[in-house]
Amino acid sequence: MFVLASAGWALGGQLGAVMAVVVGVALVFVQWWGQPAWSWAVLGLRGRRPVKWNDPITLANNRSGGGVRVQDGVAVVAVQLLGRAHRATTVTGSVTVESDNVIDVVELAPLLRHPLDLELDSISVVTFGSRTGTVGDYPRVYDAEIGTPPYAGRRETWLIMRLPVIGNTQALRWRTSVGAAAISVAQRVASSLRCQGLRAKLATATDLAELDRRLGSDAVAGSAQRWKAIRGEAGWMTTYAYPAEAISSRVLSQAWTLRADEVIQNVTVYPDATCTATITVRTPTPAPTPPSVILRRLNGEQAAAAAANMCGPRPHLRGQRRCPLPAQLVTEIGPSGVLIGKLSNGDRLMIPVTDAGELSRVFVAADDTIAKRIVIRVVGAGERVCVHTRDQERWASVRMPQLSIVGTPRPAPRTTVGVVEYVRRRKNGDDGKSEGSGVDVAISPTPRPASVITIARPGTSLSESDRHGFEVTIEQIDRATVKVGAAGQNWLVEMEMFRAENRYVSLEPVTMSIGR
Repeated sequence: MFVLASAGWALGGQLGAVMAVVVGVALVFVQWWGQPAWSWAVLGLRGRRPVKWNDPITLANNRSGGGVRVQDGVAVVAVQLLGRAHRATTVTGSVTVESDNVIDVVELAPLLRHPLDLELDSISVVTFGSRTGTVGDYPRVYDAEIGTPPYAGRRETWLIMRLPVIGNTQALRWRTSVGAAAISVAQRVASSLRCQGLRAKLATATDLAELDRRLGSDAVAGSAQRWKAIRGEAGWMTTYAYPAEAISSRVLSQAWTLRADEVIQNVTVYPDATCTATITVRTPTPAPTPPSVILRRLNGEQAAAAAANMCGPRPHLRGQRRCPLPAQLVTEIGPSGVLIGKLSNGDRLMIPVTDAGELSRVFVAADDTIAKRIVIRVVGAGERVCVHTRDQERWASVRMPQLSIVGTPRPAPRTTVGVVEYVRRRKNGDDGKSEGSGVDVAISPTPRPASVITIARPGTSLSESDRHGFEVTIEQIDRATVKVGAAGQNWLVEMEMFRAENRYVSLEPVTMSIGR
């Protein structure tokens, strides 16, 4: 201000000095779109720089290994939050859903402080996924039939913890290394979550690198950075900040109403009981406007904002403000699942058929009008399905880009869900009659995908021992009524038959043939 006033006085006397002071106030103190002009100038000169980090390494603590990245005086570790397996989601309204597979972010605040005065810089709860798949026509049809409720066909949740070295100098004196201290913090956080009934897994060095790749590390490290978006191999990424007054459970859940290729939501908790929240939207082309009126685009900071979602030091974002933690801040874990139908009270039931932590087996005893709908809805949710059958004509109607039909045990490349036909293993008794014993399939996929759906004729019953081998069971008891069992619960559901799905489902009765 003094320099401007002096220059104005020298050039224009008293009037020049007054004008210089006015210009200085406008540049330094007046907020323009949330920031002063000098801040925008700094972002224009320095904001769009590639972000690159060192590779993560593997270290051991208490005979257990984990991955850690030490970068710019910060040790970063991560925990994958798997939650509760195969928990149902009920759609209770046009914009509301209910599930018990959730975590309250507020409960993570005590985990920022650890023994010997060790204190984390922050914990970021990063959730990413999408409502439906992005390949083919059917995912859009499936999304339109479900409507506006916030749901996710694919969704993962990770906790990213950052341990500053300088701020913990005294505490680290008693540790073998900075990396080992960070690993021990992640182990304690994972153990605390398991005590609450939430499965959690410590990330390895490979997991950290893969997580960064999936979150768009190529975009933040590349040169295709614009003022309003950055571009990677998977598309354009645009990051928005939630205003402090808008951070709540209801507002955060609305992120899953966005129809985008991928949504990345980041809620970060700090030791002073404050938090911030951002959302990154991946689209084929740059988004011209924010998807919601409450969101503020982080202009000039897109690369830094996207890097804040990843396993690295958290950059300072000029366009983001911290707010006090609310009394409760709940976010869902894992996918909502596949739409089954309506319950007796009018709510709609969705059941996950996959699980990120364990192998899953799903049993479907229904005719083709129901079984095929379940299979194609799995594709609509974003999975890559491979049907193993010797009767390919039966499944020809469901063929689509993300659904392969093969007659061999080997699944198609990148298969995540396998579909097999049920055959009861038979043996001859002493009286010459055949009797059922155990469960078998016509073609057993090798290698086995993480999830396998077994399709049987309606009315097929399972013994109690065989039933325990399936995490999810769907059994037809009427023309459009099914009994669903998962995670120790059972529901009677009226299957929703969408007209748009008829072209994928053969309405003629088909007799399943089993090759010998």
